[in-house]
This record gives sequence, structure tokens and C-alpha cells, in this order.
Amino acid sequence: MFNIFKHFFAKPTLSNANRTSFGNEQWKGSRVKILVQTTAGGIAFMLWFLACCSYLFGTLYLSPTRHDNFHVLAVDYDGGAVGQAMAAAYQQLQGPGFFKLVIHSPEEFPTEEDMYNAVWNGDYWAAIATTEGASNRLSAAIQGGDTAATYDPTHALHYIWNQNRYTAFSNSIVQAGMSQLVAATRVVYSKTNGTNAAQFLNTTNPAATQAFQNPIAATATNIQPATFGTVILFNTVAMAIPIILQFFFLLVLNGVAAQHKLYTKMSVLSSLLFRRSSGLLFTLGASLCQTGCFWAFKETWSVSGTQFVLTWLTFWLLMHIHLLILDSISTIAPLPVMPFVVLLWVFLNLASTLSPIEGQAGFYHWGIALPSYNAYSILITVWSGGASNRLYRALPILFTWWLVANMTTTLTHVRACHLAAKFEVQEVVKMVEKDVEAVRESEDEALGRALSRASTVGRVRTLELERQRSVEEVAQETRLVYGPSVPPFT
Repeated sequence: MFNIFKHFFAKPTLSNANRTSFGNEQWKGSRVKILVQTTAGGIAFMLWFLACCSYLFGTLYLSPTRHDNFHVLAVDYDGGAVGQAMAAAYQQLQGPGFFKLVIHSPEEFPTEEDMYNAVWNGDYWAAIATTEGASNRLSAAIQGGDTAATYDPTHALHYIWNQNRYTAFSNSIVQAGMSQLVAATRVVYSKTNGTNAAQFLNTTNPAATQAFQNPIAATATNIQPATFGTVILFNTVAMAIPIILQFFFLLVLNGVAAQHKLYTKMSVLSSLLFRRSSGLLFTLGASLCQTGCFWAFKETWSVSGTQFVLTWLTFWLLMHIHLLILDSISTIAPLPVMPFVVLLWVFLNLASTLSPIEGQAGFYHWGIALPSYNAYSILITVWSGGASNRLYRALPILFTWWLVANMTTTLTHVRACHLAAKFEVQEVVKMVEKDVEAVRESEDEALGRALSRASTVGRVRTLELERQRSVEEVAQETRLVYGPSVPPFT
């Protein structure tokens, strides 16, 4: 292995004969600048990443103390001991760490179907009801007879929820809270009515005894189950992928445009249409790939072909918005700024979908205007079969982003074409000036051979320096016009 490295570093291009160590005097003037620039760049990225992470983590900071922002509808159709027990149980549980029970009368919600619609529309995160006649059925079951044999404690309470709406939070806040509330209702009922009920208990009837020991439970209606494992990625990593995809495609698109000089050889309208059509086709394919990935790992997730197409179209719109935004910024922003821009845009959009807006501090509620937040709200509606419908808000916001980004990208593209033509004219002028200077020098025949030889050497060195400057200038001009790109197109 040592011989291999020794042979490798023996090459003239890698030999120390043509190089100097960092401690050599040759680097004396640049050593401090190199260290300062490297340190400054590293610190800048660390602090920027810290700021972005702090913003992201802040969306979940102290979120358990804001669980009471999750509103749950409650209706007492029973009007008896079971309903009273549920109200008393909530009094024991209520607080910042428990969802807020919004109690309405049966007149406001005459049927449980009305409650279901309220949850379906997204007005509430869930709904719970004491069923009509629950107390009478329980009282009759304790006394024995046919009622005891057919008594089902799960018919005492009924709650409705949508697991597909921010699944992790629906599981940990809504469903877990419902389990707590049902258990607490059973305990409260036993404490407040246990002594009276024991007087009427038919101890010779096993069914009556069972009803006495387990008087209250609940039946759950889940609008859209989401029990598959990959669901936790849908509002997290999956919402960052569309932005990252567009940035890398933008590098390729800029590189191709720079290599083939599309901005100087092609008409402004044609080059604009080329970029637009390329972006539309790429985002169409990229959104299909991401949607296909969802469906490939859906496990028990019950979704249809129509939902697949709607998911695809939603991601297509979202990805094209991200592409247009990054394209607009990359065309006018200095190259060193782009990593900061992309990182910020990823974290801002991810923070808006990471958790429900109800669980975030008020400072973060502006995220409702971001593209990813509205796209995810549409996806929830699609995946829930129309539930939690916020299309009236999400679609206008997304199309506003799309229209504004289209206009800004068009303006920045025109600017890029103008700069490309301007720089090309300047390059032609420089070449003509060099040719004229060369002609003038060739007409001077009065110099001797030694002077001519010395002049030639000096001219070669000058041309080399001019060539270096020209290469640097061209590279800088390319970055100004086309923005960031990938090798070998730079």
C-alpha cells in the first residue's frame, strides 16, 4: 500500500518540487486571508444552521402546554348520569396539556351525523357524545333481565376523529385524550353512582355484575385510518424533498444553458420557453416519483387511483412553485448566498408542516401562507376523501405563489439574457483591441533581435496574465448570468 502511494505521489503533477507547504514564505501574504475566510465561512454556516434549526425546533417548543388549542366537540344526548360523569371527568382533566372540550346542546347538533360532519369539515379535531338513553340502559342492565344480557358498555359513548390529519398528533393528543376521558368517565360514574347502583344490583345475574363492574366504554369512528409506518414521513421529510429536488435540477439547467450559451444564441422568448417547459416536465416526473414512492410503501393505507392522481397534481404544483422561486433568487443573488437561501427555504417550509398550527406558538402562524403548508392541507383533504377541506384557502394561496413566481422568474430571465449579451459584446471588444495591438507591434521592425526576443518573452507573459484574468472574468460573468450550476458546465 505504501509503495502505491509513493508511486502515485511521484507524478510530476503531485510532486513537492512544484509545490510549497502552507508554512512556506510564499504563502505569507495569503496565509492570514485563507484562514480568516475559511473561519468566517464556517462560522457563518454554523450560525445560519443554528438559526434555522432553532426556528424549526421552536415550532414544537412547549407544544404540550398548547394542547388545549385542539378543540373537540362534545354533546350530551343522554342527559343523565353518564353525561354528568363525562362532564365531571373533563373538569378533572382539563388544562393546557389536554384538548379543549367544546360543549354544545343537542339542539345545536340534533344527531351524531351532524357531529360527524363537523369533524369531517375540519371545524373540530374530534367529537364525543353520550348516546341517547345510555344511563337508562345501564340502570336496567344492573338490575338484570334481558337488558343485562344484551348490554354493551361501548354504546355509552361514541367519539369521531380523523387519524389522517397530522397522524402523530392525532394519535398522541386526540385519540390518547379520548381514551383518558372515557376511562375517567367510567371512574367518576363508579364513584358517584356506585353506591346507589349497588342497591339495585342483581348479584345472581353474571351479566348484571359485568355491567356494574364495566359500566362505560366507547365506540370510535375513524374517518380515515392511518396505521402504516411511513405516514410519519408525510409531513416531515417528504415536504423537504420537493425543494431539494428543484435546487439540484436548477444546477443542471443552468449548466446546460451556460455551456451552450442559450442566453446569447437563442431568442429571449425561446430560451424562456425552453426553461419553462423543462421545469414543467421535470416537476411532472419528480412529483410522479414522489407520489409513486408513497403508494409503493402504503401498506394498509386505503387510497384509490383518483387520490393518486390528485396527490400527483398537488406535488406537481408545489414542486413547480419551488423551482420558480429558487430560479428567481439564483439568477440575481450572489453565488455564495444560495446555500443560505436554500437552507432557509427548506426549514421555513418544513416548520410549517411539521406540526398543526394549533400546536405552535403565535409567532409561527404566519407559516399558513407558505406553499408547503397549503399543499399539505390539500393532501390531507385528498387522502381523507374530502375531509378537513381547506381548498378555499390553500388553492388561492398556491396559485398566487405560482403567478408571482412566474412573473419574477420571467423578469430575472430577461435580465440574464441582457447580461449575457452585454458580457459577450465586451469580450468581443477586448479581443479586437488585442488584435489591433498585436498588429501594431508586428509593424515595428526597427528593434534588434535581442530586443525582439525580450519583447516576445514579455508579450507572452502579458498574454498569459491577460488570459488568466479573462478566464476569471468569464467565469464570474457566467455565474452572474446563469447562477449556480454543476460541473462540467461551469
